Amino acid sequence: MNKYINYLILFLFIISIVLGLIIISQSSSKKEFISQKYAKDKIAIVELVGEIYFRDTTSSFIKKDVDYYVTKLTTLFKRKDVKGIILKINSAGGSVAAVQRLYHQIKKLKSKYKKPIVGYVSELCASGGYYVASACDKILSCEGGVIGSVGVILQVGNISGLLKKIGVNIEVIKSSKYKDVGSIFREMLPEERQMFESLVNTAYEQFINAIIEGRGLTREEVMKFADGRVFIAPQAVELKMIDGIGDEEDAVEEVKKLAKIKGQIEIMKEKPTIFDFLQQVTYETKIGIQQYNFNDLKKFRFEYIFE
Repeated sequence: MNKYINYLILFLFIISIVLGLIIISQSSSKKEFISQKYAKDKIAIVELVGEIYFRDTTSSFIKKDVDYYVTKLTTLFKRKDVKGIILKINSAGGSVAAVQRLYHQIKKLKSKYKKPIVGYVSELCASGGYYVASACDKILSCEGGVIGSVGVILQVGNISGLLKKIGVNIEVIKSSKYKDVGSIFREMLPEERQMFESLVNTAYEQFINAIIEGRGLTREEVMKFADGRVFIAPQAVELKMIDGIGDEEDAVEEVKKLAKIKGQIEIMKEKPTIFDFLQQVTYETKIGIQQYNFNDLKKFRFEYIFE
């Protein structure tokens, strides 16, 4: 039975690749809606898709890690012909450290090169995705965009009950009391929980402060939505989480206004590849079906993520 299921999965995977190639070939042949090829002034669109992490050498080569986006944005900000950037976001967030790296890099690039960057929510801008977006000069969203999930989460597995049932005992030799903190092989101690709660609360405060700084809001305004909830775009506008609702063309017009561009522009987009398609499929599949394995249980990390 398992053999037939594996064949079915392989068949569906191949079909998805073929469909992806067709979509890519069609999208590559379309003209940009307002782009004038070889215009002197350019606006670049960078797509931030999927979760934001540092590279995991054990994971798929398809994934674009945070350093990819840092390098891409740095290159575009340095280009004299690129007058502004749109960060097109469809992300549920990522690890605290990776999200903060991208946020601070955007702030530094804005300060150094004096170019506008507008965040555009194509579908989802949650948790760490919103953290990053708050570094942009403006945030626009499609009407059905989902924004929010401000908060921090840490998940620590515990399989001690299972091991006891099957008669497995794990012997631990450690140099100090907290050396195995977060171990999945035993119950968490009360003081360890307090330790983790302190770290989570610190990362949460960093999130709040980033929004205050990036969005120019008061703490009271931020706390109205900083409780983990998600909001649809019109609600997010009312809460001052984003600046408006529109399409990608509206985001381009916003960049033109901020950059004071009067003439024609060229829209620069990355040409989609089969690897981008596979990353999108993998990301959407993960949203629909949470997949866990034993190695996931052994890892714990602080995340700005929408589960």
